[in-house]
Amino acid sequence: MLPSRPTTQELLTSMKAAQILGVSSPNTVKNWLEAGYFPGAFRTAGGHWRFPLNEVLAMKQAMEDREQRNAKGDLTPNDVADDVEAPLL
Repeated sequence: MLPSRPTTQELLTSMKAAQILGVSSPNTVKNWLEAGYFPGAFRTAGGHWRFPLNEVLAMKQAMEDREQRNAKGDLTPNDVADDVEAPLL
């Protein structure tokens, strides 16, 4: 049985994902996709990328966590290997 795809309400365009993540260009999100982030993203029949909301929110949280750790001077890597690792900006 194939895994089910999220409903339309749970999917984001690259533009909306970029807005949520606080980056200026949807191309940044697409570059992160090519780097292996957003494993649940897929292309529509028209060739447009769709990103699962839960993956985008997990990335946003990881970015905020890294920002807070860096602000404290804590540059140690995450202890848990399964965590979503935010890309370096």
